[in-house]
Amino acid sequence: MGPPTGERDMTDDAGLSFQAAREAIARRFGSGLLGAIGMVAAGAAATRVAATIKDLVVAQRFGTGDVLDAFLIAFALPVFLSGSFRSAFFSAFVPRFLEAGARRGPGGASDLLATTLGAQLAVLAALAASLALFSGPIVAVIGSAFPPDKRELTRQLVVALAPFVVLDGAAGMYAATLNARGRFVTAALCAAIPPVVTLGAVASWSGRFGVYTLVGGAVAGAALEVAALAVLVRRAGMRVLPSVARPGPEGVSVLKALAILAGGGVLMSANTVVDQTMATMAGAGSVSSLGFGAKIPAGVLGLAGLALGTTTLTHYAGIAAGHRWTEMAAAMRRHAVRVGLAGAAIAALLALVSRPLVRLLFEHGSFVAEDTARVATIQALYALQIPGFLVGIVAARCLNALGRDRWMLAVAAGNFVLNLAGNFVLLRWIGLPGIALSTSLFYTVAAAILLLLCRRAIREKIRTEASAAAQTP
Repeated sequence: MGPPTGERDMTDDAGLSFQAAREAIARRFGSGLLGAIGMVAAGAAATRVAATIKDLVVAQRFGTGDVLDAFLIAFALPVFLSGSFRSAFFSAFVPRFLEAGARRGPGGASDLLATTLGAQLAVLAALAASLALFSGPIVAVIGSAFPPDKRELTRQLVVALAPFVVLDGAAGMYAATLNARGRFVTAALCAAIPPVVTLGAVASWSGRFGVYTLVGGAVAGAALEVAALAVLVRRAGMRVLPSVARPGPEGVSVLKALAILAGGGVLMSANTVVDQTMATMAGAGSVSSLGFGAKIPAGVLGLAGLALGTTTLTHYAGIAAGHRWTEMAAAMRRHAVRVGLAGAAIAALLALVSRPLVRLLFEHGSFVAEDTARVATIQALYALQIPGFLVGIVAARCLNALGRDRWMLAVAAGNFVLNLAGNFVLLRWIGLPGIALSTSLFYTVAAAILLLLCRRAIREKIRTEASAAAQTP
């Protein structure tokens, strides 16, 4: 499979406006991997814009009171579950989907999708049911500082939002399928459906239904996203209904990889919790300062990471399905160098303008000049993670495509230990900014380790196939 060439095979009248948007983006960014990255970034940016407008309307309608607090805490739980699932599923599914297509043709890939859907929907349903069943004890822990009535409202919202886990997870599976087939724009634009639906619900019915408008918007938006993605997958010639058949070897491989990658994802997510927890040791206002300092670097990494991760995995998995290992090694080196240089330029620019940028964005009201100096230093140190983070994504996707998921889990565990140790040492040495520096250091070290592992894995593939060829009469 060569580089994705865009999406040109969907011409039904019902989808003309949607197709026109996709084709406009495709014409703007062109074909090939760079064009695919631009397409995903454009789609993600559109989703961010929709989400920002939604957040502004929600803030205007609900303010910052107890009701919105309860919803945000309640919504964080299903978002964490479904988000972790989507990320792990994408990495586990795409390489095996393309491998099945290479071995058994489109029918084999479609069968793998159907059996995987059946198994994963059962997992998602179990997660959603567990969330609703144990909502009381969970809210008692995370909302221990809430008064009883606010805790009860949070519990009720958790129960009402539990279906979101299944719907958003299903959307992730269909989106992964579209991305695997090179339909990047389609999947990216569909992600804008939930915030748009929530925006419409809040604007129309928040006065009548209150906070439950947000619940209805989230669940209905996820349901519509699933429906839209399922239609698009079906039009691409794939099965969209789950199969109750027992998964074959390829399906079992997806399940195993999903479990491993989910474990790695939890470890990586835990780094943020560790950083915030250790920041409390630096005194009052430290957690807030760390959060403000991380906002802009996190925004850059979120957009660039999504575009890179989505497109490079499909690209490398296509090369791996064709067993073109020399091509993969060359592509990985080329992409790592280019992404590293681009990341370094972004990091240098962000560090250079850190203080005026923080002053412009945050220095208002209670946020004074002293806060600006502290947050600007943290932001500059967080910016140093950008090259390592982006190179690490390229290398990690290469390892995903090669099926080295256990190596990824080992690296994630090592990162967790390195970040914890770095926080402890640097926090004592330079104070709160040491936590940001520790994060940048562990991403840089992780990128170097992942690149070495990629080199090793590709060499193993080349040696294995050369040995097999030598033994063939």
